[in-house]
Amino acid sequence: MDTLTVSSKGQITVPKRLRERLKLHPGARVQAEVDAAGRLILTPALIDPADLFATRPEIGRALTLDEIEEAIADGASE
Repeated sequence: MDTLTVSSKGQITVPKRLRERLKLHPGARVQAEVDAAGRLILTPALIDPADLFATRPEIGRALTLDEIEEAIADGASE
């Protein structure tokens, strides 16, 4: 069992062994809850696929199949 220390800012450092086991990387999100026995439970937060596209710019229009094939042909000829 690992012991974590709370800093003066209320931050907890997760030891490397646990980060590797949980596949946590810088910027990873972790859900926290306290169970009925007063234990702190940390669970890696699952990525919401919508978050992956949240900053993607809006698409002005969709290309037709003919336009896509033409672009591929143009790229292949270069």
